[in-house]
Amino acid sequence: MAYAKEVFNMARCGAGVLRGAVILTDEGTGQRFGLLVVTNVGGGACTLEGFSGLQLIGQDGEALPTQAEWDLAPGPSTVTLPVGGVAAANMRWSVVPGAGDAQSGPCQPNPAGLRLNPPHETEQFQVPWPYGPVCEGGRIRLSAYYAPGE
Repeated sequence: MAYAKEVFNMARCGAGVLRGAVILTDEGTGQRFGLLVVTNVGGGACTLEGFSGLQLIGQDGEALPTQAEWDLAPGPSTVTLPVGGVAAANMRWSVVPGAGDAQSGPCQPNPAGLRLNPPHETEQFQVPWPYGPVCEGGRIRLSAYYAPGE
């Protein structure tokens, strides 16, 4: 019972204690698959439960077209991150122009980064985006966070 009480009282992982990266895991015909990986760099354990908010940004930090869709598996569950612990979310995006995209040249502006809101938080932190334009109006599909290997 003590463990349940500790988890219940544990702080949520906020932007101030998380660092992250997007890792490309596979390339399909017109699709890219990746992992959004976050690490707890704070002074104590914290929890994540749910989906990240996200915004593609340009070199000057300006917001670029972004449509986050939270529909990939797995769904939400509580992930406890000890100091140095890692959580991941699955990602998928298109590199083929869709409706409303430029049909020649880059489909959308080239992002420099991705601003993330941890689940249930309003503060953001930034990760690099080295994978070029995101087509279909900046549509990125993602899962909830989970503990890798589980």
